[in-house]
Amino acid sequence: MKYRQRLAVTKDKTRIAPLWYAFAQERSQSDPAITLKPNFDFERYIEYQLSKPHTYCFVLEFDEEIVGFICIYIYDEAPPPNLQVDIEILENPFKPRRVGAVLGLYVEEKHRKPETIKLLIDVAIAKGAELKISDIDLLISIEQTGIQALLTRAGFTKSAVQYTKHFEITETDLPNLHTHLLKEVEIPADAITLRDPKNNAVVKNSQGEIVYLYPVKNAAGINYKNSRGLPIYPTPIRDPQTQEWVFDSDGKLVVCPAIFDADGEVLEYQGIPQFCTPTYELIDGKLQLKQDDNGNYVFAEVEKDEAGKVVRSPDGKPIFKHS
Repeated sequence: MKYRQRLAVTKDKTRIAPLWYAFAQERSQSDPAITLKPNFDFERYIEYQLSKPHTYCFVLEFDEEIVGFICIYIYDEAPPPNLQVDIEILENPFKPRRVGAVLGLYVEEKHRKPETIKLLIDVAIAKGAELKISDIDLLISIEQTGIQALLTRAGFTKSAVQYTKHFEITETDLPNLHTHLLKEVEIPADAITLRDPKNNAVVKNSQGEIVYLYPVKNAAGINYKNSRGLPIYPTPIRDPQTQEWVFDSDGKLVVCPAIFDADGEVLEYQGIPQFCTPTYELIDGKLQLKQDDNGNYVFAEVEKDEAGKVVRSPDGKPIFKHS
């Protein structure tokens, strides 16, 4: 039986939990600055991590048993768009990075071999490359000489040495360290700030207002949810010539309309909410977004049967009408 790695799913939490507990124990024993909480619920913790949009846990399997894991998270050091401009400038003197970091890496001792650990490291690096990260940050305990050698062979360099000093605090009346120093601008509930993927800049409309992407809502203003219970956000459209986001004559962002099934829920294909695609036409040899006589952008329509159910292809994809 060969070792293999795969992306973890929620039902794996019961098998990952004891491994994460063993990892946490080893960390707390080697670092006096880390103290393990008693009776910590590792299953809930793993489920919570798996629910995050940019956290990924890969498991190592041998003979259908999970014998190791690596959990990574991806983040952007650029300040959130709701910070004031002057604060954003003063936040950090260095250019922001797109970072891949490791929450935990653990392999059972009898399976702890360079080739098995490398399986997990390689898949984590591949995920980082997929999301276009600029840097990988790792914190390795000083006694883990084996993993240090493995990382060196993989092209990593030792960039810093960390020292820690632990203090036992017995007081309960402690100074507040949660003072908010950064003034924030209120963001509409459930809204996502639209950014330019080319330079990560906040997108503004012709009036100079920040553009937000809102979830799909019903007539009562309640968010539609996907099969994972998360809000569904529409796909904005781009101009095929400039690749810029498209706005209508009123300055509103143009997004693809959702496809609804006969029950009034947003249709999904392989767990992904489906949207109508924009229609294009050739004008003077150039591909353009099609508009009707009133200037409204035209989107493809799906086929529906007499009962109002969306017609699907054999593989489950919705079938669009031919224009």
